[in-house]
Amino acid sequence: MNIDDDTKRFIIHRLKWFALFMGVGFILVFLIPFPLDIISVSGLFALTYYLRSRSEMKRLEVEAASAFSDQYRPLKYYCMGCGKEHREKECPNCGSKMKRVG
Repeated sequence: MNIDDDTKRFIIHRLKWFALFMGVGFILVFLIPFPLDIISVSGLFALTYYLRSRSEMKRLEVEAASAFSDQYRPLKYYCMGCGKEHREKECPNCGSKMKRVG
């Protein structure tokens, strides 16, 4: 089975978070008495999920911003009557309302 680099990085990233959560969870279970350990592990799970999702969102925002800035081109509208480029409802040159995107 061939696994590309992105998939390997994804699996390793998930395993790191899983190992971190399980390690801290086991430590809390052995150090804290029964009713409090379930509450603390649940809180740890919620905190870990929040921190992981926040870091993923920051990473995705950076990737999306760089991809969007590289590929963004505003649409150009041209009058079908005279061919003048404009962004108004009517052509400022001939008054036609017909325009095409180019």
